[in-house]
Amino acid sequence: MATIPCPARRSKRFWIAFPCCATWTWSRCARHGRPNSVAGGPENPLDARYPAVEDLKARARARLPRFVWDYLDSATGNETTKRRNREALDRIGLMPSILHGEFTPDLSVTFLGRRHPAPFGIAPIGMSGLIWPDAERHLAQAGARLGLPYALSTVAAAAPEDVAPHLGEAAWFQLYPPRDEGIRRDMLARARDAGFSTLILTVDVPVASRRERQTRSGLTQPPRLTP
Repeated sequence: MATIPCPARRSKRFWIAFPCCATWTWSRCARHGRPNSVAGGPENPLDARYPAVEDLKARARARLPRFVWDYLDSATGNETTKRRNREALDRIGLMPSILHGEFTPDLSVTFLGRRHPAPFGIAPIGMSGLIWPDAERHLAQAGARLGLPYALSTVAAAAPEDVAPHLGEAAWFQLYPPRDEGIRRDMLARARDAGFSTLILTVDVPVASRRERQTRSGLTQPPRLTP
């Protein structure tokens, strides 16, 4: 099993995680006292109702229409890559370091020249309006409140200008580069003017992905990506 030092002493990796993970997961890593304000605590009612991320996923699956859940949770083809990614993450362990006296757990990490309170961020989510009304505003506000990076997807349900009033200091914009240079430059300029300071360039979708589970549930996409 691969191991990394416990984040209470030092963070070695930075994860862009499923949004609900940001306020929960690292609360389990503290050995003494509470981590910083990003992590949940016993007084958090959500922590009592949903002690694990899998509990949150089960709740989301029960509440969302099937086609929405399959869009959010599925991957291309038979989802082999998704499973391998999950297995790779599970192979990373936390190595405890004890008998070093009293200390204050610190989950903070420096990434891209900026200090963050935890090694997590809110990933870009396409078609987020399917999942929850005004989802991008809620996610941007959560990132700002917790001091975590928030990334807006090219195909989100809200424009950069609409999200701008809710951004924190770490605002990222994810771009699927259009073939049309004029459109591409316009999108980048709008994101910059709206306050997004970091660009995530994504080049893994040259054509519309084939999500078999999503197709079975009846959600269709355009046959090709337009400029």
